[in-house]
Order: sequence, then C-alpha cells, then structure tokens
Amino acid sequence: MNVEEQIIYKVIQLIQERAGLKGRWYARTGKKNIDGQLELKGDNNKYTFPVEFKKEVKPIHFLHFQKVREQAGDLIVIAETIYPTIREQLRKLGLNYLDAAGNCFIKKNDWLFLIDGFRTETINPIKKDRAFNKTGLILLFHFLNDENYLNATYRQMADDYGIALGNINYIINSLKDQGFVIQLDKKRFRLARKKELLDEWIAAFEEKLKPILKLGEFRFINGNEKEWEKIPLTNYETQWGGEPAAKLLTGYLKPGKLTLYTVENRVNLIKKYKLVPQEQAVLTVYKKFWKFNLNHEDTVPPILVYADLINTGDPRNIETARKLYDELLEDQF
Repeated sequence: MNVEEQIIYKVIQLIQERAGLKGRWYARTGKKNIDGQLELKGDNNKYTFPVEFKKEVKPIHFLHFQKVREQAGDLIVIAETIYPTIREQLRKLGLNYLDAAGNCFIKKNDWLFLIDGFRTETINPIKKDRAFNKTGLILLFHFLNDENYLNATYRQMADDYGIALGNINYIINSLKDQGFVIQLDKKRFRLARKKELLDEWIAAFEEKLKPILKLGEFRFINGNEKEWEKIPLTNYETQWGGEPAAKLLTGYLKPGKLTLYTVENRVNLIKKYKLVPQEQAVLTVYKKFWKFNLNHEDTVPPILVYADLINTGDPRNIETARKLYDELLEDQF
C-alpha cells in the first residue's frame, strides 16, 4: 500500500469514528481529472464524491479544485495535512475536505458535517529541494518570465543576481533532475511541465521568499490609499503588485489591500510616498527581487500578481487570479 492509500484509508477510518459515516474508496476510474471516488453512507443517505488527493493542500491548489468541481460535480479534497487557515479558506470556497487528523467539512443536500481542531502527524514528511530555496526561487522567477534566460551564461546570472556559480549549477541540475529543464543540445535548454513548475514556485515563494522581502506595512499621511491609481510611481523602480496590479491589468477587482514592490530602501520610500509605518495597515511593501522589466511599467510581472492573489486564499482574489491567468498567462503555460 502506497502513502496515498495509507492516508485515504486512515481518513475513511476517522470519518466513521467521528461522524458515523461509512466510507468506501474507488481508485481512479475512466473519469479524467480526478484521483478516484469516495462513497460515504450515513443512516439515511449515501453519496459518491469525486476526489482530489494532495499530501498537503496549499492556496495554489484552489483554482484547480474549483475547475474539477465544475467538471465533475461536488468534490471532496482528501489530504494528509490541511492547516487551519487553509481549512477555513476551503470552507469559504464551498469545497469539501477530509484530512488525516480527522478534520472534515462535508456539505451535500441535507448533510453538513464540520469537525475541526485536530493536528496531523505526517506519515512521510516531504523533503524540500534546495532548488526551491530563496536563491533558486529568484533565479527560477526569471526563467518563468523569460525562458531565454535559461540559456544565458552562468557568469551573467551570477553578475545579475549575486549568486555563486556553483549554486547556479546546482539549481539548474536540480531542475533537470526533477524534469523541469530539458537539454536540447550542448548549449541550449528549455523548460518542461511549465504549469506544474509555476505552481511549485508560487507555493514556495509564499513560504520561503516573500516573508524576507517584506519592508513593512504603512498608511499614507495624506490618505492617498483612496486614490492609489493617481500616485506617481518611479519608472520600474516601484510597482504595484497584488490587488491593485490585478485591477490595472484586468479591470476586474476593487482593491481592499495595496501591495508595492520597490528597489527603494525603507527610509527613502517613507519620504517619497509620505508613509507612516503601521501594523495591519492598508499598504504592504516588499523589496523587488528580479532584474528584468516587462511591458507593464506600473505593475509587477503578471506571474507575481497571480501568485499574490492565489496565496491570499480570498475567494474574490481567486476568481480574479483565474481571469488574469486566462487573459495573460494561459498561452505562456
């Protein structure tokens, strides 16, 4: 029995113990885009749900879950680990789930089961690859935005980003080993499984890179947050990310929170934009970490906007991320 099956059968046992539902697992059938089906039987009713399995659920998975639900009907997400904030976000999105700690949310017709508060002990912890550490994520972001940069010399990459040559070699070799980079000939490479690679980058970015880029949270002295679109930004040095960038790129979202990425240091930033540091303020500022410019002068690259939106887990941001992906990124990935 593989790890996935161990987790699924553990989940079935726990849902019977804690909710009185008997479960039966059916492995992947001829249906596409699902990992299998779970039959749950109560005292009076029996329902069969399509299943998506993940070892750990992250915000990047939400869009996929929604698409599967649209295609296959009411969905249950089964995972070894679903952290509390993720469980809350799944409930807001109306997505059913079961995890290996015994937490669950199942809403179907007259059924409503909610069990929460149990912690998971992992069966087989995931080993994190150094290609997705801080340095690797920075370099990989450039590859995702400009695949030709993958064929630049290691010396150029080292000069651009201040990365040791040996580390660059490790990062690219690791991506090769994982099947994300394919060698075409002695000098040329290309990316493979690009959508999967993007998803991996987005999840790792939120966890490992974004927190160390944060310069702080601020409010505007003159109340400019209400007319944020009129704020003059310096050419490519300071750019909107997150919700305001999504508004500029899609015209679809009224920002509730503002995000900036900048090359300015904290002192110059405060002076130039008349800011006051304040916790839980409307504006959060991060350090720019990439060394290229795209066509959108006032916004960060769309990939980063997409990542910012997805990682909030907010339903309205998830919907905007889907629109942005369909309009600006789908052909690229």
